[in-house]
Amino acid sequence: MLSLRRFRQLRMKSNSLFWRLVAGFMCIILLLVCLTTYALSVSKRNVGQEIVKYNTLMLRNTKENYENHFEIIKKQMYLFYFSENVEKLKLEPRYSFFPEVITDILSWVGNPNLYINNIVFYSQNSELGRFAVEKGTSSSNDKMFKAFMASDRYPLEFWEQQFKESYTHRMFPAETFYSNIFQGRKTALGNYIPMIFKDAGNHGFYMVVFLDATKMYHAFHQGANDDLVIYDEQGEAIYNRASTSEYPSLDELMSQGDSAFIRDGTYHFYIRDASSGLTYLHRLPASQLASQTRLNFTVIAVVAAVVALSVVMSLFLAARINNPFRRLVDSIRGPGDGEQYRSSIREFDIIGSQLRDKNRLMKQWAFLNHLKDIRDSEHDRAKLEFVDKPYVFVLFHVIEKNSAAWPEGTFQSWLYYMKVFIEDKLNRTFPDALTFQTEHNQILSMVFLEAPEPLQELLRDMKRVFDQDRDSGTITIAVTSPYDRSDQMNAAYAEVRERIGERLLVDETQIVNASKVAPAELEFTSEQDLHFRANLREGNADAAAAILKQLFAEHRTPPATAAAWHRFAEKTEERIRHAASERLGAAKLDELLENAAEKIYRCVTVAQLERLLLGWVAQTAGAIQEKKVEPKDAVTSFVFDYVNNHLAEDIYLDALAEKLNLSSGYLSSYFKEKTGTNIVEYVNETRIRKATELLVETRMKVQEVAEAVGYRNITSFNRMFKKYTGLKPSDYRKGDHERQE
Repeated sequence: MLSLRRFRQLRMKSNSLFWRLVAGFMCIILLLVCLTTYALSVSKRNVGQEIVKYNTLMLRNTKENYENHFEIIKKQMYLFYFSENVEKLKLEPRYSFFPEVITDILSWVGNPNLYINNIVFYSQNSELGRFAVEKGTSSSNDKMFKAFMASDRYPLEFWEQQFKESYTHRMFPAETFYSNIFQGRKTALGNYIPMIFKDAGNHGFYMVVFLDATKMYHAFHQGANDDLVIYDEQGEAIYNRASTSEYPSLDELMSQGDSAFIRDGTYHFYIRDASSGLTYLHRLPASQLASQTRLNFTVIAVVAAVVALSVVMSLFLAARINNPFRRLVDSIRGPGDGEQYRSSIREFDIIGSQLRDKNRLMKQWAFLNHLKDIRDSEHDRAKLEFVDKPYVFVLFHVIEKNSAAWPEGTFQSWLYYMKVFIEDKLNRTFPDALTFQTEHNQILSMVFLEAPEPLQELLRDMKRVFDQDRDSGTITIAVTSPYDRSDQMNAAYAEVRERIGERLLVDETQIVNASKVAPAELEFTSEQDLHFRANLREGNADAAAAILKQLFAEHRTPPATAAAWHRFAEKTEERIRHAASERLGAAKLDELLENAAEKIYRCVTVAQLERLLLGWVAQTAGAIQEKKVEPKDAVTSFVFDYVNNHLAEDIYLDALAEKLNLSSGYLSSYFKEKTGTNIVEYVNETRIRKATELLVETRMKVQEVAEAVGYRNITSFNRMFKKYTGLKPSDYRKGDHERQE
């Protein structure tokens, strides 16, 4: 009997939660120990093989990236070499052909996926003598390869020698090129791979494409260490990114036979492309592989320590889990058997409260899912489906005032307290209402209701409270029409956001219950627009401000919506930029009109918006007046005057430089330093700006306008016009530019 009693006690202990938790933890620890031991033994054998496989695949991927890119460059550059503009330059060189070729070069160089830094056309037999054309300018061969694209490996003699070679396409090893415009000051440009394209029938003209070797390396090679060598068919290194200065020759690689081998403590991986003949070499220290496959005493000690710590933690966690459950069971049972449990423990109240909060959060999460069309799995997605249950959306939109002072916290903390207040007020009358913050300055509520009157009365009470706190911000409350299905929530949200835009610019809390008839757009008349731009362009602040004040006075009654005023303010800001861009430049205007959109939407009243726009007009006109009295730079002033007076003629950099008795390279650099733009861009911008004026103010045909501003080819004019305005000339004349603004 005694042995039977002990057996029963032992069985009862084994059935306890504590011992079952301990047994479960021990089983998990045992399984983890077995799995770790097996994984370490397998990894010791396979990690080295996997590293070799990874590096081989990585090098093959690098080879494919380079080969694909070289093939793309070859095809695209041959198309460019035999293009119409290049053919004209090749057969009958003229200075007038240079701008179009330079524009084409800039379009190729501007493509970031081609990794082309520059393209140079070099000619030796022409009426112009030996000349070179690249993305920034045209110059003599001596200046091009000694000043603009100089290198130690490729002197001028090398480029001269290429006229005598019989190949049509060839790639040369990468070299560091530098600029030597100012004597004694070398400026490194980058490490480039030159590729020369020639015509078999024309030995006096060829094209050089400079590929950015560094950018290509970072884009195409994903090796664990910085090491890559590319050999050509002759064994010369086209590109060398070796971690050491010494690397094996191509013959030494081929003599090894295997594509992966160890020599001098370094693992060598190489691969050869059959079509191009290029060979790619990547190296990895053999010690790096060995360190990853060595199972040393430290690993064993760490595993043993982890197992011991896991056992201790298992006992501790089992006790921490078992004791609360034991107290929970005792609390549920109570003092007597069969007595119904009545909770008086604080933890149970917390659990109940957390469950209620969880249900509310799940509803809010479902609400947000519907608004944003989020689709999770059916098992995990919160449900918020209902039919024939009327509801409305109430959106509280807050505009922070510039003069607001926050003794404690920030605007967001104030908005949080406002959310708590709104949620409390709504849930007292509408228990199922859901409230949360959707934007940095918006609070959205979903209110289920049978009749609108209680909600309207509640919102009027909130308005009285919000009006007492107008020093901090102005609040607009928008209410939608009633809806009754969950699939209409997106439509309701769109409606309430639209109604927010129908508020008025007044410094008080507003309640927008219904959509208003859209008023006419606030806009200058054509005459006002022309006078406003003209006065602002000349710096006449008073005249421009008078036109703006007149429009504000005309539209104060009946009052326009905030959305209409905001659209007018945005268009006015664009007018200011367009009118003053030639006088002040984009950088100065960005400084004067900094954060323009934010400032517009922070205006609470029409008067504040008017003061903001008048301030911009005054500041811009003042800056223009200051610009007028500044001492003029002789060189840039000559260029400005010459370009504006000869728009209909061909304008060449060399001709301008000759008139100023300067070199074309110096003039180009000087003008860019003083104005922030190059001469070619300035000429194109001036021509297109003049063309926009002729299209709007005259009845000239598009062809006539193109010729009047110096474009002989209507296709080139259309392409350049769309580049700067985003529209075709015909669409611009129809008034699409005003709708675009």
